[in-house]
Amino acid sequence: MNIFKRGSLQTFLKLSFAPRPRFYQLPISTRMSTETVPKRTITSEQPAQKAKKIKLKRYKAKKVDPTSPLGILQLEIDELLAQHNLKRDDVQNDITAILNDFPKVNGPIASKYHREVTDVKILALTSNGDGLAIISNPVETEKKQIVVVPFGLPGDVVDIKVFKTHPHYVESDLLNVKVKSPIRRDDLIKDRYFGKSSGSQFDFLEYQEQLKIKKNTVSNAYKYFAPRLLADNLLPQIGETVASPLQYGYRTKITPHFDMPRRLKTLEVRPPLGFGQKGRPQWRKETINEGGNASILDIEECALATDIINQGLTNERKRFEKEFKNYKKGATILLRENTIILDPSKEVEEQLEEGSRDEDGKISYILVDDKEHGVKLAKTCVTNPRQIVTEYVDGYTFKFTSGEFFQNNNSILPIVTKYVRENLQLPNSKEGEPRYLVDAYCGSGLFSICSSKGVDKVTGVEISADSVSFAEKNAKANGIENCKFIAGKAEKLFESIDTPNDKTSVILDPPRKGCDELFLKQLAEYYPARIVYISCNVHSQARDMEYFIKETEKGKDYKIESLRGFDFFPQTHHVESVCVLSRV
Repeated sequence: MNIFKRGSLQTFLKLSFAPRPRFYQLPISTRMSTETVPKRTITSEQPAQKAKKIKLKRYKAKKVDPTSPLGILQLEIDELLAQHNLKRDDVQNDITAILNDFPKVNGPIASKYHREVTDVKILALTSNGDGLAIISNPVETEKKQIVVVPFGLPGDVVDIKVFKTHPHYVESDLLNVKVKSPIRRDDLIKDRYFGKSSGSQFDFLEYQEQLKIKKNTVSNAYKYFAPRLLADNLLPQIGETVASPLQYGYRTKITPHFDMPRRLKTLEVRPPLGFGQKGRPQWRKETINEGGNASILDIEECALATDIINQGLTNERKRFEKEFKNYKKGATILLRENTIILDPSKEVEEQLEEGSRDEDGKISYILVDDKEHGVKLAKTCVTNPRQIVTEYVDGYTFKFTSGEFFQNNNSILPIVTKYVRENLQLPNSKEGEPRYLVDAYCGSGLFSICSSKGVDKVTGVEISADSVSFAEKNAKANGIENCKFIAGKAEKLFESIDTPNDKTSVILDPPRKGCDELFLKQLAEYYPARIVYISCNVHSQARDMEYFIKETEKGKDYKIESLRGFDFFPQTHHVESVCVLSRV
């Protein structure tokens, strides 16, 4: 019996494990010789025992948010299938067979699926930065498989190793690049861990190519999640992705971590401290010995982090070398940049706040000149998640707890805040007329404060009372007197807003999950003159925009004026987007 051809584990088990009248019959392929199996006589005093029932393990699919990376992958798979005249059934994998693999009876089914495949052509690129390809199913030969290939680019011809199977796709490691994609530029790689670490995906692409890919991500997001807006020609031409002034050395926060090996109560050998490895790739021979081969790579430097963050990483690794035996479980180390505006009349060391220290016990710092605003800055690295830090953006200062969320690329923040501020201006507004601004999900006040000039009153709303407290202090520290901040759920935001809607613009900057329907209904009912929606997840933004325009009573009165991405994270697949709506 060959279940690989028939693809029916259930049939196999039914035939092989069914009760027999007088003896238990093994399948021929695994039957032992009669010399090794003692005969047993069944008498009336010894009734035949029934064969033990085998309970099959069943695959239980986890609920996935459609706008999450796994949810989007399903849409990308469907698109690739349509392009190649395939259906879901054509790439369905027999997960039940793998879950119920019985080596003693049938041989290792998983080894049939999890194998090396040569000469695989990469056909598409996912929004997560991975390649997609189609390969043959090794068990049900009339079928195909969708395979995800990290670090694969469209046009590459590669060798891969499949190591994990899902219902409609498989995961793989990239072993070798035989034919390079026209856009592949391995000579551009600067990160010594690239191709092995999960931290970046696009280090081998020219920067302009990265920006094009991210523009396409924005376009696809609205194609997948706002198809009615697309069909009714309600979407503008998507703008070019706005570049980051820094393509490396921009991250102001990283979180290296380590794992505690199982069954160990005390660490005798220092574990790797760094970031996760992206499978077990072998395509970059230069990285084979970089960072080790554990699931966590031992990272000595981060090419995307600022200089002071890398200095902090060096300090903390040296400290960890001495103290790792004190840990009883794995941990994450916070490294967050802190900015101090220096008083030129005092010594720098006198003004430093607590931060990462070198081997001599001195706080590490880097001096920076802001010539535009005529100030000198000191950058330090904070490791305490409860310590208050300062971010410096276009002459404004923002204080917040270091463990809290704040944008991690301060080089692009002045560009973004300017763009938002300019697009909040009310059309046909006359000189001297009052203008108002509401900032939903205001956090510690970044957009409220940076957009406060030119409006009479700003109202910021945030669910976190601590963030509201920081926003109030930040407004005061920056000399902003027209900002008011409210602690409360954004879903009940407009109950406390008293500014006239015809003269009010609204900023939306929600978390990755986006806005819920209740909030969007309230937003439409409030009926503001203008809306600027900033998103770290363009897919949830697209979903929200279609719901707002098509499903709310007054949403039909709005049009999307502009839509474009901003590259907060060069060398990675991430893109943030800004959508501007005006009331017709």
